Amino acid sequence: MENGNIRVISRAFSILVHLAKEKRPLGITEIASSVSLPKATVYRILDSLEAERAVLNRGGEYELGPVTLLLADAYRSQVGFAEAARSHLLSLRNETKETVHLFVYERGEFYYLDKIESPYQVRMHSRIGGRASLFRLSAGKALLAGMSPDDLKELPEPVPDEVAAEFPDIRSRGYAVDDEQNEQGLRCVGAAIHDGSGRPRGAVSVSAPVYRFPADLLEKYGSLVVRSAEAIGREISCFEACPCSGGRSAG
Repeated sequence: MENGNIRVISRAFSILVHLAKEKRPLGITEIASSVSLPKATVYRILDSLEAERAVLNRGGEYELGPVTLLLADAYRSQVGFAEAARSHLLSLRNETKETVHLFVYERGEFYYLDKIESPYQVRMHSRIGGRASLFRLSAGKALLAGMSPDDLKELPEPVPDEVAAEFPDIRSRGYAVDDEQNEQGLRCVGAAIHDGSGRPRGAVSVSAPVYRFPADLLEKYGSLVVRSAEAIGREISCFEACPCSGGRSAG
């Protein structure tokens, strides 16, 4: 029975994640097809999730409910540096006038934690809460370059040789470059965020279309993301060292 309960939880999360990715009301047939489950099973799970306000039924179509907002806000507060980093992200966006991302690293996984859009019209596929690439994004490569051998063992797969080959340059200048490797037409620079003990916690990046981010701006924007990452790292240390902050231990 325990295995059955675990399976139900796994299925419920697959449905919630699919709803989160789609960002629109979905019918049971579409959900069942997308998560490869029988419609009857999906209906029962959605009925239970609706009772907990994790989903809302909009005339036979389902979307995420208010409980998921509570969970997302709790995670952001628990991570600690999302709020502390906000002012530094705003400063970085205002200086570059380009899109700025904040990432969090958790046990081999890399996620978008915050995003401040450029005032210019640019469509990017990134979204808060989405999984980010450690191997293609500048932010991910910067994080990997600063990891210890023990940290790297947490990764679900080994670092590709071509990514590892970039590490000496990344360590030397303090930031990594994504030159249309993750998304065609976009150039990015990213720097890793470490706490006071040197533990990798996340990263920050600036992204822009290549026509607005020529190669001669790499050093300037790279220096800005390094400065922001260092400032956010100091904020993390202060947040977690203060008993009144409610932050988690840095240990």
